[in-house]
Amino acid sequence: MKKRTLLVIFAALALALAACGGDDDNGNGSGEGAVPTAEATAEAAGSTGGLSLNTAPDLGGGPDLATGPGGGAGDERQLPGCSDPDSEECPAPLDMPLDGEASFEGVSINYPSRYFVAAVGDEAGGDALIAITPSENYRFEEQAFFRVYFAESVDAALADLVDPDTAEWNAGALEGTIGVTLDAGQEPQRNTTIGAFELPDGRAIVLQLDTTGKYGWDLFTRVYDGMLQTLTVAEAGS
Repeated sequence: MKKRTLLVIFAALALALAACGGDDDNGNGSGEGAVPTAEATAEAAGSTGGLSLNTAPDLGGGPDLATGPGGGAGDERQLPGCSDPDSEECPAPLDMPLDGEASFEGVSINYPSRYFVAAVGDEAGGDALIAITPSENYRFEEQAFFRVYFAESVDAALADLVDPDTAEWNAGALEGTIGVTLDAGQEPQRNTTIGAFELPDGRAIVLQLDTTGKYGWDLFTRVYDGMLQTLTVAEAGS
């Protein structure tokens, strides 16, 4: 990717996040806080003199942009399917405070409540225990949707992924496998991530992330891994 294109992408994210800092002022998720046009972001990129890939801008208490390995949580692991953390061809992953908590039937997980809302039980839809979706404050072009549910087994949870990148993974007391599929055949591109962790009764607890757009997965690697670290299942063997 050409350097100028990369600057345009980073400028767009920086401007979108800065706009989100005024959520409390306008009281809604639309209008003046919308993501700027391509022309505006190009102009902004040209006026910054360049955005460093190694410096997280101060966004007034909102999420910041930071580079680093996808493994997160202070280690050097990298999630499967994640772009090279030293590459200049993708945006740096978002690092959002996981200040919200959702729980249902002994399963709990933390999530970034400033930009997402949680639904549990019947309101989560389908077989999901917990569904976490963008709120009105979320204004990124790349969308992200999280679901927590039980599967019959780790293999069963991963069976729907087509030719995924996979890696063994541990998240706190949970051990299992993460699979990632990047499907460029849809418009916008859809990226599916399934982390499945075996429980004592043979079932698996699953955290699924669906993102859209070419850079959806790259942006949310830190958020996904951080949420995994908070995922707990009470009395899993009963």
